[in-house]
Formats: sequence, structure tokens, C-alpha cells
Amino acid sequence: MTIKAILFDKDGTLLDYHATWTEVNLKAAVTAARGDADLARELLIVAHADPETGRAEAGGLFAAGNSAEIAEAWISQGVDWSRAALIACIDEIFTAAMQNAVPIPGGAKVIRSLSAQGYVMGVASSDSAAAIKVFLDHAGLTENFVFIAGYDSGHGHKPDPAALLAFAEELGLAPHEVAMVGDNIQDLQLGRDSGAGRVIGVLSGTGSEQDLSPMATDILPDISHLGRFL
Repeated sequence: MTIKAILFDKDGTLLDYHATWTEVNLKAAVTAARGDADLARELLIVAHADPETGRAEAGGLFAAGNSAEIAEAWISQGVDWSRAALIACIDEIFTAAMQNAVPIPGGAKVIRSLSAQGYVMGVASSDSAAAIKVFLDHAGLTENFVFIAGYDSGHGHKPDPAALLAFAEELGLAPHEVAMVGDNIQDLQLGRDSGAGRVIGVLSGTGSEQDLSPMATDILPDISHLGRFL
């Protein structure tokens, strides 16, 4: 089976999730709680993160959800925000964080190499489209990606396969000519449900090999290994 295009998740796949997001998760919870430390702890727990460190759990709201889902969960805990205002606030915090994101070591090199070999690449993330663009610019990879799908891009929310199907259609490819690469179950489910030719799990984010193996066609330590693999 020939793979011609690759759709990447962002957090935990193109960037180091814990190094990038742990402090940001704490900031988002404290901001949403308007400085109320006890409420901020509750919000972290609801978003499936350690209330002391902000470290996210695999498959939880922080690791796999989007700003709207996080906002709705936090509003249910009684935060003093309107839904629209809280979503906008979380998006702003998350987008700003991408200016200091920590890329996967060796990731940029392999992305550029794959691009030079003719692979066409896109990103599908539970983050916003704006945050994806800021990250790609920060990492110096904007020119290597032709497709961006954030939670707000109209392609549904992971694990909805619509993003991969739209990516394939835009390129004039069949889904089986596209590989999906991600660090959590939602990414791999998206790949499976869309008919992706390869569904590649990476262990650089929140998902473990035990979590990912049942859905993955392949497991790699991180994307720096993709060059040899493909």
C-alpha cells in the first residue's frame, strides 16, 4: 500500500505535550477560576489533570478535548463565565502557548525530509486552527504543511474522521493513501474510521503503548523515527 500523504496530530505528536502544556493547563484553570485556588483544583480534576502539577491524563479533556468541551465542563462546575467568553479565553491562552511550544527533538528535520521526498502533510488537532498556525510558524514548518484542521475548522471533533477525509479529498487521494499519526486513542480512532492506510501511534505524548497498540498498525517512539519507517 502506497502512502502519499500524512496527517499529524499536534500535541504530543509534533510537540512535547508535557513540556509544553503542563504549566499552561495550570494557567487556564487558575484564570477560569478567577484566582480561586480551590476551584482551580476542581477544574484541573474535571479536565483530567493532576491538581498539583497540571500534568494531563491520557484521553482526558486536556489531552484530547477542545476549548469548547473544556469550557462546558468548567461551567458545569460553577465558574463565573459565559460559554462564549470562556471558550475565547481558553483559546487565547492555548494559542499564546504555541509561541513557546517545545517541538519533538528531531521532528522538524524528519518533516522537512519527508516533504522533500514528496509526502504531502497536514495537521488535525483538537486545538484551534489559529494555535496550529502559530505552532507551525514557531517551529519553522509552515511551508511543509498544506492542510490545517482545528476543532473550529468545520471538520468535526476527534475522533470524527471528517478531517482526514477532507484532507484526502483536497489532495485527490483515497483515504488509504493517507497515514494518520497521533499520540492518543482519539487520533488512532480517527485514522481507523476514515480508512487511513496506516495508523501510526507515537509514544511522545499522553498515550501509552498499551493504550495505542490495539488501534495502531504501527507504534513508534516519536515522529523522528518516521523517516526510516516510511
